[in-house]
Order: sequence, then C-alpha cells, then structure tokens
Amino acid sequence: MQRITVYILFIVLMIAGVANAERFSATGRGTSETAAVTNGLNRAIDLAVLQILDEDTVNNNKQKIAKALKGKTKKLARLLQKSEPEFTGAGYEVQLTADVNLHLLENEINSLGLMQDAMGNPRIMVLYNPNLPQGAKLGRTHDDLEAFFDNSYGAIVDLLTEKGFDVIDKTSAQKFSIQVAETHEIDIDANRAAAYGLKYNADLVLYYQTVGIGREGYWHYSGGAAKIFLRAQLINPTTSRIIASKDVESGSYAGTIQEALYRAAKDVGHKISIVMIESIKKNWKREKSGAGTFIIVLDGVSELDEINSFKDSLKAVPGMEKIRERESGGGKTTFEIKSGSTADAVKKAVNRVGKELGWYLKLVRSEGSRSTWKRQ
Repeated sequence: MQRITVYILFIVLMIAGVANAERFSATGRGTSETAAVTNGLNRAIDLAVLQILDEDTVNNNKQKIAKALKGKTKKLARLLQKSEPEFTGAGYEVQLTADVNLHLLENEINSLGLMQDAMGNPRIMVLYNPNLPQGAKLGRTHDDLEAFFDNSYGAIVDLLTEKGFDVIDKTSAQKFSIQVAETHEIDIDANRAAAYGLKYNADLVLYYQTVGIGREGYWHYSGGAAKIFLRAQLINPTTSRIIASKDVESGSYAGTIQEALYRAAKDVGHKISIVMIESIKKNWKREKSGAGTFIIVLDGVSELDEINSFKDSLKAVPGMEKIRERESGGGKTTFEIKSGSTADAVKKAVNRVGKELGWYLKLVRSEGSRSTWKRQ
C-alpha cells in the first residue's frame, strides 16, 4: 500500500512538472557531444529566463543569474529531442528542444530579488464600456450612469495608484466610453479597447463593463437598493489578446436608489481592482519581456504562394515552428507566432527569411511583441 502511495505521488509530481514546463529550442556547442547537449540545455534555460525578466535586467545581472543557476541544468530542463551532433572542427554542435520548468526557474530568479525590479510599473489604461445588458438601467437617469462611471472608475484608479501603477488620464477613458456608447459595436469592443490603449502608449488595458444590474429590497424597506455585477478584462494592447477576465458583484442599501447605486459602484470598483492587481502582477513580467505571442504584419505580401513560402521558411527556424496566418487582405498579411524567443530574435528571423526569399523587408513599426514590415 505504501509503495502504491509513493508511486501515485511520483505520478502527480511528474504531471505537475509537465504542466509548469514550456518548450524551447536552442543550439548547443561544446568540445564533446555531452558538453554540446549541456550547453544547449543551458541556452534553452537562458531563453526561459527572458520569459520572466526583461532583457535589460538580464544583461545587467548576467553574473548573478549564472551563479544562481549553476549546476541546476538537470533540475530545470529536460531534453526532448536533438539532432545528430555535428563536428565543426573546433568542437561539436547540436540542435535541441527542451522542456524548461518555469515554476522552478521563477523560484530561483525570485530568490535574487530581481523579479520585482524587472516588473516595474506598467502604464495602465482603465476603460469603461457604458453599454448595458438589454433592458437594464443604471439608476433612473443618464446622470446616474455618469455617476456610476465616476465612482467605479475613481475607486479603481485610487487603488491602482496606491499600489504604484501608472494610470493614463481620465479624459482619454471618457472619450473611449462615448465612442463605445455611440457605435454599439459590442462584438469588437475588445479590439477597439486594445487599439485605444495602443494609441495612448498603455502597457496593459483594464477594460470593464456592467454585465448585470438588479435592485432588491424587502417589501417594508422604503429606501433604495442596488446590486451590480461587473466584468473586467485585462488586455495586451499590442496583440489584442485578453490575458485575464474576472467577474465581481456588489450590493448596497441606502436612503435613495441613487445613493445605493453610488455606494455599490465604489465597492465593485474596489473589488475588481484587488482581483485584477493579482492578474497584472502575474502577467506583466511575461508581457513586458515580449516573449510568448508575437504579431508580424507584412505589408506587400498577400499572394497565397508568398504567404505559404514565408510561413514554411520561418517554421524551419528553431523556435519559430508555431506560426499561423491570422488574416490577409488589402495587400497585407498578419501572422501570429508563439515562441519562447525574444522580440529581437523574432525580428532577426523575419529579416533573415525575407532575404532568403529574395525580399527586402523594411521594419517600419515596432511595438513590444508586434512589428510591421514593408516589402520594398
């Protein structure tokens, strides 16, 4: 029985390790085949470090990081596959793919006290969507709707600034709210929120809306009552990707419906901030590093054979295998790449593939993990 328990525990630990692992491809070099594989595993770990810390922090603390990770290669990385070692004259070279345990690696990096420094203070834009569920009302008048925005927005901003985050000005948020209310294009609100955040140089967008409103009270209660359900999304403005979504609710009783509504607005804003701050801390390090999901826009590439040639060529580059076409039209094609590489490595790969295809690609815009190229 004891042996079975130990075996089950081993399986659980193995599953947990796989769940926390992420795949990285690297080139290893060494004076022997074994040394080349070990070097390749260490390079895979280096790529994983860039998922946790930004490049500047890594470059400024190379020796400290190397010392902390020394002798822990087998603990942090597991070899999945490798090419046949090639003797180059000066030594051996091997291409390999490895699983790196990001949870264990993050613990090692965290012990150095670098993660908080690397995270810094992201610029956050708080956007409110005033479109309400069908048939719902926020209070009795349009002034009540504006008061809800003032109180919920104010509660969110107060807590974010208290925790050290930079929040973009309220005027921009109000303009966005007016736009959304006028257009009612609910199906693309998230994309519009991302574009608006990008316009004002936001690192992350906290986008929220009321998804359910109810009033409640006992038959003998003569005052006002309000119950509000609120949903917020954390959006990466560069990729339009929703990286977190949370729901909260709040209820309040007061002398009047308006007063109950305002109290509930403040409370629900405070609650969503507490929940979202945890999501911001969790996602910001990866978002800032530029690693993870990359968007490549090629202006001047739209023919099917050109699209397939570029995609197939980029797939051949280690670490760029997970590429797909997102959209094409108007003479442009957008690709999405999921990779453990850095933003700079992706740009170098795009430039290299362009040259191999006989194209001259000019980088015309670069925003974090999104880059736009013009084919000359």
